[in-house]
Amino acid sequence: MTDDTPPRRRLSVGWVLLALVEAPVLAAVVTGLAAPYLPPRPYWWAQLVAIGLPYAALALAVFAVVWLVGRRWRAVALHAVLLLIVGVRAGGPGRLAAPADGPDDLVLTTFNVPETGPSREALGDSVVAYVGATEPDLLLMQDARVIARSEQRRRAGEVVQVEAVRTRLPYRLRLPARLASHPGWQVNSTDVPFFVREGSGVEVVEQEVLILGVERDPDVSLALRSHLRWDGRDVVVYNVHLRSFGSPKPWQDPDVRLASPRTWAPYLRRYRGVYAQRGDEAAEIADRIADETLPVVVAGDFNSTADNWSYRRLRTAGGVDRADAVQAAGGRAWGRTYHASRPFVRIDFVLVDPALEVTSARTTPVEFSDHRPVRVGLRWREESE
Repeated sequence: MTDDTPPRRRLSVGWVLLALVEAPVLAAVVTGLAAPYLPPRPYWWAQLVAIGLPYAALALAVFAVVWLVGRRWRAVALHAVLLLIVGVRAGGPGRLAAPADGPDDLVLTTFNVPETGPSREALGDSVVAYVGATEPDLLLMQDARVIARSEQRRRAGEVVQVEAVRTRLPYRLRLPARLASHPGWQVNSTDVPFFVREGSGVEVVEQEVLILGVERDPDVSLALRSHLRWDGRDVVVYNVHLRSFGSPKPWQDPDVRLASPRTWAPYLRRYRGVYAQRGDEAAEIADRIADETLPVVVAGDFNSTADNWSYRRLRTAGGVDRADAVQAAGGRAWGRTYHASRPFVRIDFVLVDPALEVTSARTTPVEFSDHRPVRVGLRWREESE
């Protein structure tokens, strides 16, 4: 007995140390799972932690293997339960290959494409090449401002990516006769333009631009509501662009040092405010969606991941469980969209009403935007006729 005691004691201490090392990862996973249910005003920090949930879950899986090798069954069971919840939240294993959309499906693309790049001409050419190759019936842009100097000359303030699609491709820019104004936003403008492909069979019945946010705040959340008629039935599409964190990013700031928490403080204060305001604005849009009597599709740049409160608020607005198109289509890809060159997170979404079926969904690597576009195929469900 005496000879066996030291090995058991050393082994026990080793497992305790492993648990202490793993504790921050475990806390991050639990916090990330709870974040969609925690209001962002008091729990903004949980929203920030939730961004890294997929990666914290991968680290947790590594620790689970270690516990399994050590035959620590209670620890294995805890890890298995948490990883199962993460998997279910992510949409399950999905299909190995997503189905293709049919010739009669409605194809929608949401794409945040700001005016950046080596030149205006190059950006215009790149946008035209992508849209011309993928041919969506509906093209929803974000970060592409249109300023109407008058109701008769709406296109007077188009950015190059809007002008290129409208003038060089068979697409019609569809916006309300008058765009909304906001004290902190440019008068009679929007950055969420909406295009309809000629010959798509889509009719625009009515539209409304929504600008949300604190008075005189130039960084606001925007949404364009479009009532459409397609295939003999009506549907409402919201093109959404929720407020961002702004610039610069912490990793782009040379004064931010990991070993100096003092340098993080300005960014943490900014993020606390943005999460609170974004949550309020997402709730306003969700309240509008809840009042709709027609099927609703919500698409755009949420500037939030699928593990954040704002995403869940929009996805379940009005008590309707909308399908996340990328999850519903299946496939092995995560569908991450930001940053386009090395996508770390998924913040661009298409949320689909149960009256519609997702037939395909994919993202495309691009070099002329910091977001990857999301292209989705939709059709009416037979049982919803």
